[in-house]
Amino acid sequence: MIRLTMNPGEDGDCLLLEYGDDTFIRRILVDGGRAGTYPRIKPALARLDGLIDLLVVTHVDQDHILGVLALMEDNDRTVEFGDVWFNGFDHLLETEGFGAQDGEKLTSALIAQKIAWNDAFGGMSVEVGRQLAWFDDGSTMEVLSPDRAQLERLVPDWVKECAKNGLIPGRDPQEIPAAPDFEHFGGVNIEQLAATPFDPDNSKTNLTSIGLLFEFEDKRLVLTGDADDRRLVASIRPRAEAAGGRLHIDVLKVAHHGSDHNLSKELLDLIDCDRYLISTSGARHAHPNEIAMARILQHGGPHKEIVFNYRDRAALWDVDSLKDRFGYTVTAPAQDAEDGFVTLEL
Repeated sequence: MIRLTMNPGEDGDCLLLEYGDDTFIRRILVDGGRAGTYPRIKPALARLDGLIDLLVVTHVDQDHILGVLALMEDNDRTVEFGDVWFNGFDHLLETEGFGAQDGEKLTSALIAQKIAWNDAFGGMSVEVGRQLAWFDDGSTMEVLSPDRAQLERLVPDWVKECAKNGLIPGRDPQEIPAAPDFEHFGGVNIEQLAATPFDPDNSKTNLTSIGLLFEFEDKRLVLTGDADDRRLVASIRPRAEAAGGRLHIDVLKVAHHGSDHNLSKELLDLIDCDRYLISTSGARHAHPNEIAMARILQHGGPHKEIVFNYRDRAALWDVDSLKDRFGYTVTAPAQDAEDGFVTLEL
């Protein structure tokens, strides 16, 4: 059994992965979305058996970390954590111990509450090539990003922002752009958009985002956060070549909510993917970007499902002419369901 729930992270991510069989079940929570996410998912967390085996905080942008901070600050929370994967300041430097510069809120909460932190890595950073102690339950987990150089590149900005605010902020809130209307998409030239030269994301926080490859019962899920496309390509290419050119993936959580700076044709050419997950309300940056979506339509395989956890984001692409032409289906919350939640059974 593998169950993946996309929770209402607003413009961010909050994913709950559950897997197991008749003898066990494990739960992995990846990111917490915005601060408003936690009150919405708290009832669902209360229905769990009290333990989340692993909490992954992919990076420190606010649309991924604020919901985690709200959870940590809740004295009445009903769940505990077996381990937390999060690269704090000292992990960027690969030093030992925690000094004065670690005053940011999640570091303080993990230490104060004595929560296991990167135990699977011996307390060291979560990064490509690091030895990982994982559950002996038939599943595997591999770190696809970040690498050591990407972590170290964030250090000066982390120091500056900690001094200013006590927490690395995400991108400054912007006026929400108007969403393109149906007529605009009806006239879109998908091939032309898909051929747009790739301009990679250079956000220093996104470059440190943890990306993971999870496997269980012959299913593969790639959970990317806002990971760097170039780092993902470098990590996936050897597996793809060993598989004959393309690595079959059951689920790809599209990096950075469908930004065109985080999804290249090069990556899509390395995978044979069944489901593409777009986790965002579209607030602040109007994700998913139409160039990224065009790349999925054009290069994402002849038969694919695109899953959105917000209805209005799906509506822009739930167009019969496009679906028939590019071989895809659209899944999104039903009109009578609470927006922001989608659960997949694999």
